[in-house]
Amino acid sequence: MQTHFESKGVRSVAESNQNAREGKAPPSDSSSTILEDELSHKDETPLCPVYDWQDCLAKHCLCVSSIIRSLLFVPGNDAELSKHTGLLLILGKLLLLHHKHPECKQAPLSSVRVGEWDQGVSCNKEEWWWDCLQVLRENTLVTLANISGQLDLSPFPESLCLPILDGLLHWAVCPSAEAQDPFPVLEPNAVLSPQRLVLETLSKLSTQDSNMDLILAAPPVSHLERLYSALLRFLCDRKNPVCREMAVVLLASLALGASLALEASLAVSMIAAQKGSVGNLLGFLEDYLASMQCQQSQASLMHMQNAPCEPMSVDVMHRAARVLLALAKVDENRSEFMLYESRLLDISVLPVVDSLVSQVICDALFLIVQP
Repeated sequence: MQTHFESKGVRSVAESNQNAREGKAPPSDSSSTILEDELSHKDETPLCPVYDWQDCLAKHCLCVSSIIRSLLFVPGNDAELSKHTGLLLILGKLLLLHHKHPECKQAPLSSVRVGEWDQGVSCNKEEWWWDCLQVLRENTLVTLANISGQLDLSPFPESLCLPILDGLLHWAVCPSAEAQDPFPVLEPNAVLSPQRLVLETLSKLSTQDSNMDLILAAPPVSHLERLYSALLRFLCDRKNPVCREMAVVLLASLALGASLALEASLAVSMIAAQKGSVGNLLGFLEDYLASMQCQQSQASLMHMQNAPCEPMSVDVMHRAARVLLALAKVDENRSEFMLYESRLLDISVLPVVDSLVSQVICDALFLIVQP
């Protein structure tokens, strides 16, 4: 399963990069149909009768999903549940359950159509599940985020792992407000959104090379291209430092974590093809170094008052620097890197920069000045 899955994904990635180099438009995933950015939603109506068995079934589903979500807060349960085939199969089906983007249609000439007055009095009884769908989806995403640190998808068949990867990649790049806004069941000032949970899940999955091979091989290729673009946009969001760091971790894993050299080189080429990839990574490094300098100046004052100072990890900086080094190895990027040569040099000589990070930046500088 894994060999066929990976070879198919590598071939599709290679074709996508060949089309990009030749100036061809990428092939469509399914058809030429243009879909709306927003999802299909429930039509709010004055009367929405629900049968007793429907209400009972919805409550049972929410109860079971809440129990599984709560069990994962017990240490050790994540390792056990991550191996449960039945649970993973259900989670894969729930990720995109009733998640539909309607086709773009021409707006009607009138806001009220013939026969529309009789509609909207009561909701469609076949869509009784709308009221429990949001909570069920939140429990599914939280459960996957909690088990993803222990989850290894490589031993499972393609029929099980592909729906999970497809659902995660779709939510990561979904342009709808439902994907980017906080869950409606949370408090008004909450920040937890489906896209943020998916970013956390993918970051945890990326700690295992076998998972990275499957993510890079998961069709369609357009999901990966849009994922790289979304991750680079997260690097510019200074108001969300958590997502910025997770984006760096995932970018580094995608560019460097694949066990196959071909997959890694194709991933680097696709990241390099994104507009502003070098500048966004460099800006992240500069912001991180500025925060370290600020913290060190504050730490000296706090030390005089015998106050503890929390140390900062340089692991994320090291990952960002390694991605820059990988991009510097792409010949097409040399002209862009020359624009940032002075900024890279400034970073490499700063006293607050870790020696490993400085060494990686110097290696990148060495590559871009080679004839």
